[in-house]
Amino acid sequence: MPVSLPTQAEALCLHQRLHSKDPIAPKDLAAAYLQPLIDWLARTIPGAPPDFREAAAGYALVNLVKKPASYDPARKELFPYLCMSAQGDLKNLLQQEARHHVGRVPWESVEDSPDAGKYLGREDDPSLRLSIAEAQAAPEDPAVAAVLASATEVERRVLALILQDERRTPVFAAAMDLADRPPTEQEREVKRMKDRLKARLKRERRQT
Repeated sequence: MPVSLPTQAEALCLHQRLHSKDPIAPKDLAAAYLQPLIDWLARTIPGAPPDFREAAAGYALVNLVKKPASYDPARKELFPYLCMSAQGDLKNLLQQEARHHVGRVPWESVEDSPDAGKYLGREDDPSLRLSIAEAQAAPEDPAVAAVLASATEVERRVLALILQDERRTPVFAAAMDLADRPPTEQEREVKRMKDRLKARLKRERRQT
């Protein structure tokens, strides 16, 4: 059953973890807010290309990870803040595309949208809810334990997502600090990392 967005108290705790450089906090941020942001952009700016919406949502999360102090809890709750950040990133993406003469959505249509700038994350809005599954590496699996023992922090986050059966490239990109890269580069780097980790798991399982 879908769960609601984190409460503001939970959001403040997550924000503090970002301040404290908790290595798991970026993954938890993406798990809690990436899909709701994509859904919000889809409702607010339905004519924007889906890959642009996904990239903009990823940018908003990465910007917060890189600069937690950019968010002031006294001014706005976290999700509305992320919505406005993602909307600004989407505007920039559309403008960049327009400069290359292949713009598909005029920014005027964004500004004229009746939902532009509104917080749509209401408790009764199922499209802005997400079931958050915690990625847990199975300690009883010796192959997983062996890979984790020699993995970098980024590799550990990606492996946790693989074991969670996560498939969305933007989630992996956020875990790899790549959400500010173009979607094609995200896909290439995520695939490379996943293939490398899966190959290491396969080797370990052959040896056990």
